[in-house]
Amino acid sequence: MLKRLLKKKRLFILVLILIGTLFLSGCAKTSCKCALKPVYPIAGEKVAVELEHLNLEDYPHTWEWIGRIDKLREELQ
Repeated sequence: MLKRLLKKKRLFILVLILIGTLFLSGCAKTSCKCALKPVYPIAGEKVAVELEHLNLEDYPHTWEWIGRIDKLREELQ
């Protein structure tokens, strides 16, 4: 009698494991990109030339680049 109960208990546990595995295999895999570094836009040669002047009105490309970085920062928050 005791052997029969133990056998049924093992069978019950195995069935539960099988059901759990079937449900878990149906779950969608997700990829987490949060651990990766964000890709910041490269300033480029135009920005480097503008920074040599150091006059605020003379480097619109730099302000556009800073705006893209700020937009990326907002998206990451």
